[in-house]
Amino acid sequence: MTGVTVVGGGLAGMTAAWTIRGLGLPVRLLEAGPELGGMAGSRVIDGRVEDHGVHIFPAWYRNTLRLVAELGIAGNLRETKNFHQLLPGEFPAFRTAVTPAADRLLFYYGVIDLLSQEYGARDESLHDFLRSRRYLTEAAIADIEHLFVASSAAESDAVSAAGFRGSIAAFARHPGRVRMPRGDLQQWFIGPFRQRLEADGVEVRTGRELIEVSVHGDRLQALTVRDDDGTAVTEDVTGHVVLAVPHGRLSALGSDLTGALRPPYGVDELTSRPLGALHLYLRRRLPGLPDEHIRLVGSPHAITLIDVGRAWGRHRTSVLNCVVGRVARLAELSEADAVKILVDELMTFLPELTWDDIEHVCYQPHFAAPFFAPGPGSGRYRPQSTTALANVHIAGDFCAAPPGVAGMESAVRSGLAAAESVRRALRPELPPVRIDRIGDISPSAARGLRMALAPFAAAVRSLAGRTRRRR
Repeated sequence: MTGVTVVGGGLAGMTAAWTIRGLGLPVRLLEAGPELGGMAGSRVIDGRVEDHGVHIFPAWYRNTLRLVAELGIAGNLRETKNFHQLLPGEFPAFRTAVTPAADRLLFYYGVIDLLSQEYGARDESLHDFLRSRRYLTEAAIADIEHLFVASSAAESDAVSAAGFRGSIAAFARHPGRVRMPRGDLQQWFIGPFRQRLEADGVEVRTGRELIEVSVHGDRLQALTVRDDDGTAVTEDVTGHVVLAVPHGRLSALGSDLTGALRPPYGVDELTSRPLGALHLYLRRRLPGLPDEHIRLVGSPHAITLIDVGRAWGRHRTSVLNCVVGRVARLAELSEADAVKILVDELMTFLPELTWDDIEHVCYQPHFAAPFFAPGPGSGRYRPQSTTALANVHIAGDFCAAPPGVAGMESAVRSGLAAAESVRRALRPELPPVRIDRIGDISPSAARGLRMALAPFAAAVRSLAGRTRRRR
């Protein structure tokens, strides 16, 4: 085996393969599943193309959006204008904000307070940060926590406050409309990406699962790969390898490998959580729904949804693509029981929806394919792209990144970082691989603003307390 082999055909591996091929190196991409894309991809289930879940492209996804432009598919994304919020009993009236004005003002002050923090190696949970701020009302805290669960699957006590700070800073420094695909990701993103890879000479092989590695000294010596027919083949490594597999799979490859990561064995400390998807195909177009994202405020399972039947413009009926933030609560239930609970929950928000409307259901709890969620202090465990093995590089959304950078942007960034690690080893005469920096907010500037607004925040907190006592 010569050149560079990228193991793992998710977005991180695809980005690494694309960028390394641009360095003029031969590249082979191996993926265990039948399609590329990983969590950014799609699968055919019951004859229908189903996304892993609904994906968005915020303006601060700088490396991801630049990749989309390089692939020539920027037109495959459309801008969204609003994020709608729906409370039980209020359909078809949607809100842009759900907490009272005083609570919202305190929330904004809390954001400034969070931006004033300098965490560095120190970290805490989002829950601990929120509960330590006496000026925050219970309504403001509940709204923040529910919104975060709906987008990340992680409860606030399992979320890094430093990471939440980083994502807020990124949104503030890179404002702009959120984009989303015009259809399923396979057709509008991953499929065209694969075509570009193969057109540029990347050898793509699906149905190839890495099951074992052999390390000798400071090099990866051999890979054992199982084909989709069950045949296992061991081959010597004569070139370089980028491992772009989930962190749990990386840990399973053994201590000879994980001990060579930087930091050693850190990947064993990382955790992931399932982020569920429920797709409902209806027999009619449900009236009153917008064509943008909807958050169901107070939803016990933290459901957000979008009617892609409207948004994609390719269906005459409604297709409700729902993200289930608290899908882990349903882990012990049968699929039928879990679907009933979720649909009944939807009906409390959407009274127009009935069981007779539902033609087809696709439920994907993703218990076997969880979503990486950076927890408090996890930054010190996330591995660098370069390892102590001279011919091994790492990519994946769990890899080292600035606080708050996760999801697709983290995956793309890690693919670029792995390609840069390969460049330093094999093409040092070439310029560095471009990795765009995500902007931050100066903690000292935020502290100054926090101090200036402290009397105002105290007055608002007092007003909020008096208002609740009168009720």
